[in-house]
Amino acid sequence: MAIDICKRYNIYMENIINHPKLNYRYSSESNTIFIDIQINFYREIYNEWDFSPLINRDLDDDLFEYLESCAAEIPKKYSLCIVFNIPEKLKDNKKEEKNIIGFQNYFKYQIRKLRMEQKNNIKNSVLYGFFGILLIFIAYFIRKTSFSIPFIDVIIEGFFIGGWVLFWELFSAIFFKQNNMGRRKYILTRLMKSNIVYKYISE
Repeated sequence: MAIDICKRYNIYMENIINHPKLNYRYSSESNTIFIDIQINFYREIYNEWDFSPLINRDLDDDLFEYLESCAAEIPKKYSLCIVFNIPEKLKDNKKEEKNIIGFQNYFKYQIRKLRMEQKNNIKNSVLYGFFGILLIFIAYFIRKTSFSIPFIDVIIEGFFIGGWVLFWELFSAIFFKQNNMGRRKYILTRLMKSNIVYKYISE
């Protein structure tokens, strides 16, 4: 898999130029933006505390954050190719194939986590709406009755405020949080589907 991708990469290697508007290398032939990563060994792309098998390891936090920011700023019309620049003496095709699978598995895992967050956010939105309506209904009910309780007006206003605060949380969860999670899901999916190649550097 890695070898085939590298062969396709080398076909248009000579046509790569610096993009006139973006700070990345660019191939007009394949309409691809290249995100270059410099590494000194294969293990460097992973979290230093994670020693699980290659195909299940977490990516390095700084690398993950950098890739996310790159994918967020590069327009959707371009394909992405992540290029790991590594010393030629370390070339190992088997490790590369495992690294590519592990890289994709990591983003699949992040997407699954995000989907769970989206589901929980929807559930919380329903609860916000339910309790918001409940508090406002209680406030109206108390106001319509003739209770002579000290500070009753303060209590009623508290219920009204609590209800509207919950409604604000409802709108925030639906229109802001859900939208942000959807945008991040797109970025993670884009990175998961991006090509990954290794470029060998002679020392």
